[in-house]
Amino acid sequence: MTDANGSRNRPGSPGSGQSIGPLQSSRGPSAAKGSGSNHIPANRPRLLKHPGSQPVGKPVSKLTSRKPDRPPDENPTRPRRSRRDRRRPPGTPAGLASAQSKGNAPTRLRAISAPPRSASSRAQHARTESPARPRRRSARRSLKAPLPLLYLGRLVVAGLGIAAIGGTLLTVLPSSSSSGSAARTESALAPPAESKAAFAIPLAQENAALKAQFEDLPNLYPGLTAKLFYVDVDTGDYVDLAGREAIAAASTIKLPILLAFFEEVDAGRINPNQTMTIQPDQLADGSGEMQVSAPGTQFTALEVATQMIVSSDNTATNMMIDLLGGSAALNSKFAAYGLEKTRLNGPLPDLDGTNTTSARDLAQTLLLVTQDETLTLRSRDRVLNILQRTYNKSLLAAGLEEKEALTYNKTGDIASVLGDAALVDLSNGKRYIVAVLVERPTNDGRAVELIRRISGRIYQVADQAVQPAVAPANDPSSTGEEDVAPTLEPEAIEESQSLEAPYEEPYVDENL
Repeated sequence: MTDANGSRNRPGSPGSGQSIGPLQSSRGPSAAKGSGSNHIPANRPRLLKHPGSQPVGKPVSKLTSRKPDRPPDENPTRPRRSRRDRRRPPGTPAGLASAQSKGNAPTRLRAISAPPRSASSRAQHARTESPARPRRRSARRSLKAPLPLLYLGRLVVAGLGIAAIGGTLLTVLPSSSSSGSAARTESALAPPAESKAAFAIPLAQENAALKAQFEDLPNLYPGLTAKLFYVDVDTGDYVDLAGREAIAAASTIKLPILLAFFEEVDAGRINPNQTMTIQPDQLADGSGEMQVSAPGTQFTALEVATQMIVSSDNTATNMMIDLLGGSAALNSKFAAYGLEKTRLNGPLPDLDGTNTTSARDLAQTLLLVTQDETLTLRSRDRVLNILQRTYNKSLLAAGLEEKEALTYNKTGDIASVLGDAALVDLSNGKRYIVAVLVERPTNDGRAVELIRRISGRIYQVADQAVQPAVAPANDPSSTGEEDVAPTLEPEAIEESQSLEAPYEEPYVDENL
């Protein structure tokens, strides 16, 4: 319905002519006065269709109460205002504030002519546009951290992320800082590149003629595979025939264990005269005589180390492994020595060949024994004395003692591998090191002959080598001049004669 002023009246509104029922009394005297007529109270706010138009009555919304128990208004003459009207400043007519805020005629017309909202739309509008929401947002803004602290937190998070990424890259990328670290972590992707600088002495050039002779050996001994490494300590010339390949170590693993023992002695962490007691789990079959000793038998540490090499005693080796901290500690030492393939994986006897080494690693171990940087002079003499007293001289050392050569060696023998590593001093002053490991069918005796053949050929080359003659600096022969007896000049002779005491006749007493 539309009244005289152009306003639309819904049923129950003051201008509709219909009764609003029981809720009419709760609206106060003003509601009763407008029931059934078009009377508009004087204190009722007016709506303006246009800024210059006359005020007209505002349509009265449907009288519904959101809360039935809401008490009546204290001021009966005060009109109820919608939530949209409550947000405009007091005293501003409805529609004027909207027109002023929007600033254009089409928007003002839409604000004036918009029909009243229903109860459901008003409830939804109240939920979405609650006047208390801006206060909550302002409360949240007041709890924000200061900008410097916020920036600092972001920097910390970024730094932790960069550190995590860097740590991941360091663990994934290969490290080339030292050959020792590369030996400790053996990559399954590819073997490390051969580096001459990692060897104990500078390597010069490979003896191609000697290597060619060794490469023909498989034709003479089918079924046998020899891996060897030879180096001339004086010149640095070498021969590498699969010398870096890993192979079962057998008893040659005891050679780097001996080096680790005397290194601990030089560091003062082990006393060579301290007593060691055989434990039941240390007794081992195979070579050596300590296996017949009862558990609890005591030996000095030096005696245990000596028997480990001289008689290749397996029980003594197990005692030495425990003394030096076990397999993990020894493997760390082997890596520090630059031994790329030497790994101690189990106690002795290692009949299955789980402990590994290489011919180059064994040669490296013997070179470290002879250097001043590794052992003291006393420990070096002890090691060489022990190696010279080994019982087994039937491989590389065979026949060399008759030629006045000194040999310091350690052998290894299991069913699948036979090997020997030796330091040889010849009568002409030449010193060389050779290590040979032969893979063979089970206990094939031809491996003994093959190792002896290799040793004999190396001896011939080293014995024919001419040693460089180094003359003293004050030796006349070093300048190429003839050795002539020194002569004195005439003036020097006269001067020397003038320095002699004059002859005096003996004193004779005339009174006699």
